[in-house]
Amino acid sequence: MSAGDIFFLVFAVLGGLALFIFGMNVMTDGLRQAAGSRLRDILTRTTANRYAGIGLGSVLGLLIHSSGTSVMLVGFVNAGLMTLVQAIPVVLGANIGTTISMQAISFRLGDYAFFIITMGFILRMVAPSLRFKQFGTALLGFGLLFLGMTIMSDAVKPHRETLAPLLEGISADTWRGMILGVLLATAITAVIQSSGATIGMCFALIQAGVFTSIEQTFPIVLGAHIGTCATALLSSIGANIQARRCAFSHLLFNVFNVALALMAKGFFLWLIPLTSDDVLRQTANMHTAVMLVAAIIIIPVTPWFERVILWIMRSRKPEPQPSYLDEGLLDYPEKALEASILELQRVARICARSLVISAETLLFAHDRKMIMEIKRNEKVVNEVKISMKDYLTLLTSR
Repeated sequence: MSAGDIFFLVFAVLGGLALFIFGMNVMTDGLRQAAGSRLRDILTRTTANRYAGIGLGSVLGLLIHSSGTSVMLVGFVNAGLMTLVQAIPVVLGANIGTTISMQAISFRLGDYAFFIITMGFILRMVAPSLRFKQFGTALLGFGLLFLGMTIMSDAVKPHRETLAPLLEGISADTWRGMILGVLLATAITAVIQSSGATIGMCFALIQAGVFTSIEQTFPIVLGAHIGTCATALLSSIGANIQARRCAFSHLLFNVFNVALALMAKGFFLWLIPLTSDDVLRQTANMHTAVMLVAAIIIIPVTPWFERVILWIMRSRKPEPQPSYLDEGLLDYPEKALEASILELQRVARICARSLVISAETLLFAHDRKMIMEIKRNEKVVNEVKISMKDYLTLLTSR
């Protein structure tokens, strides 16, 4: 390959990847808007029913992927609106939901990309209903996603004989190739903060003929599972201990499912080829199967899973104060009003803390950590404000 060939190949792949990520973001934003604010209300009212939590997490993972859902959960736990034990099933479900969205992407719809983009654009522009406009936005993003994957695949295809030997070391046939593939995919996913984009690149390489077997894509899928946890971990920096535990639960679950897949490598590599003859579909099925098996193992022992997290992430400081807004009190209006007043007092203490920090920071020192704490407190206040409004709306409807 000449220098010019390398230049155009690199930027064609990067451009296709950028279009893929942009399309995925447009699609998830459109779906989230079409679903309305009800999802957020339901999430903050999640009860101890772990199976309902998994179902809700799967819906959220389908709409905004596991990284976006885990960031949202970290925010709710940091605001005291959810407990760690409530958040864990939703985290598990979000990972499953992400695999469902990648199942849809694994169908070879690249030839219909421009048709999907056109239909989405028309729907967005002329639909009389806002909900249909938002669905059109999602459809537009879906088409852009496939267009990006097609661009990557078409750019790589003429050079597959050159690239295949460079990537043949990534394979589940040897432990060295397995570890190399997992580490590489973890690093790429952590940088671009999207497991969907990493697996999308893997799909493009399959379509280009660079990856020709499930053994080559197996490590990529596992590495993407670990790398996607970086987003939640970064968002939890500076948050309270429960929020950091929530982010860590995402990492711990994905490390567990990767370890399980590595130990049962022979079983998965025997089972998955039976589901399809297409390597692209096999890769998507592998992605789903690993998550499902791990979730089935963890969900019955969620309390023990929480204890492991608490044991690993110990804290000598007092536990953060949870929200007083309990829907079980709505049948007893005087108790619900008391809970509302206590919640106002809780959030007032957070505001008072920010006021003190603001005075100290503005008058005496420009402390970046203090400024970040003020911003985090502001997010907590915003979350509590919305939840308080919803709670009082339910109360007044009685």
